[in-house]
Amino acid sequence: MIAAIEDSHWRDGDKLPTEQTLAKITPFSLGTVQKAVGSLVSEGYVQRKRGHGTFIIPREKRLGEPWIFQILSADGHRFIPMTSSVSRRVEVESDAAWARWLCCDVEDRRIVRTDRIIVAEDYTFFSCFYLDAARFPHFIDAPFETLRSENFVKLIKEIYQVSASRIVHTVRTAVLPRHVGEALKLPQKTYGTHLEIMGSSPGGEPVFYQQLYLPAGGPRIYL
Repeated sequence: MIAAIEDSHWRDGDKLPTEQTLAKITPFSLGTVQKAVGSLVSEGYVQRKRGHGTFIIPREKRLGEPWIFQILSADGHRFIPMTSSVSRRVEVESDAAWARWLCCDVEDRRIVRTDRIIVAEDYTFFSCFYLDAARFPHFIDAPFETLRSENFVKLIKEIYQVSASRIVHTVRTAVLPRHVGEALKLPQKTYGTHLEIMGSSPGGEPVFYQQLYLPAGGPRIYL
């Protein structure tokens, strides 16, 4: 089914045949087909619309696996497809513990921060993604549009053959920073969730550091 989508047998926005129809035209049971379609939903290839059917999510709107986090629907039965756009990219200096960790305590390392606005249906939140610029120069050189709805962890693996498979999350409630509130068009001193994510290679080598700023009152986040 993924091959059929990638090869444009089913095009962006197309409605999939029903699960009963797929079971009839393939050698698989209805239960197997249902599991397969459920996997496509989880991986961001298709979206179920209650009462209307299952549709191919346009390629430019797919923020695909590997998942570091996902957004759950209100009923908790599905993951909501996400899109992202880059709003800013800047080199930063910091003496914070995360920066020393990311640069392995080596001085004069350049850190690039990429700010993104992420949308999951009617919910919008903010991401700051930090990398060692010398180690991952693509994230300094790439045009903003080419990074639209890209999974940065997947790009790191594809371009540099570096896998971030060890993930640590920390969470706290805090007032959202001013630049985040402005980007999301929220009032000053809006509270939300500050989620920090540290990704390391299987051998423990730092790969990325990410901050998510999630306004209060949103859906559940699945880690």
